[in-house]
Amino acid sequence: MVGLEAAAQTLAHPSAPTSSPLRAAVDSFPSAANLRFGQQLKRGEHQPAVRFLLVPGLLIGAGALTTERVDMLETDEAVHDEVRAHVPLVHTNIEDQLRYVPAYASLGLSVVGVHGQHNTLEQGIIFFLAKTLNDGLTSNLKRLTHVQRPDGSSFDSFPSQHTSAAFASATFLHKEYGGRSIWYSIGGYSVATATGALRILKERHWLSDVVAGAGVGILSTEAAYWAYPLLRRTALKLIKRPDLGNRVMVMPLYVNGAVGASFALSFP
Repeated sequence: MVGLEAAAQTLAHPSAPTSSPLRAAVDSFPSAANLRFGQQLKRGEHQPAVRFLLVPGLLIGAGALTTERVDMLETDEAVHDEVRAHVPLVHTNIEDQLRYVPAYASLGLSVVGVHGQHNTLEQGIIFFLAKTLNDGLTSNLKRLTHVQRPDGSSFDSFPSQHTSAAFASATFLHKEYGGRSIWYSIGGYSVATATGALRILKERHWLSDVVAGAGVGILSTEAAYWAYPLLRRTALKLIKRPDLGNRVMVMPLYVNGAVGASFALSFP
């Protein structure tokens, strides 16, 4: 009995846990979970930049190279001539509302209890960020490129703002609910594509405007989802520091039709 009790005490309270070479080797060997985490981290190290830039970059590049300012391919004129020859001029303004339908659908689903990647408040913040980025990028590109519209009404054709807003909205729905069902993504991008098609059928935009607009919209929403965690962490840090409460100011901003927010931090 004495021997058994001594053995039990030795197992319960080992006096020299590092005395066994086998025990030391096992303890120092990385766990399978750590190995998997390291491999995933290594594989995902460059994924954000690729995901943000690849598809929208290709779309923006394709649109820029085919616009009349560059005119590497005469697709704009060819598509415009085919539309005028075979499709009657469309008279509707439904695309003014259609471009935001996917975003409204995402927020509506969240309100009625269908859970997305974020709650309703967070979705609202992310969509606000995406819309602000999209409006800023699109309006500045319009001013820089100075491309005339197909109907000759103005020189702010490239890229299409309706299309960029529609694809920003569709990407927002895809990010929130695409993981639940692929049909959410298909529905959102179908609405966005219809919005761009209507702009061509109405002779308000060239094909290159619509293609580039799709890229700008996708890029804006991807950038908003990338920036939101950083902004959230920064806001939480500011909340936890009462000494900064009187030195931080956030105000709504409206400039030339663009909606945004201004952030100011004063230093003593």
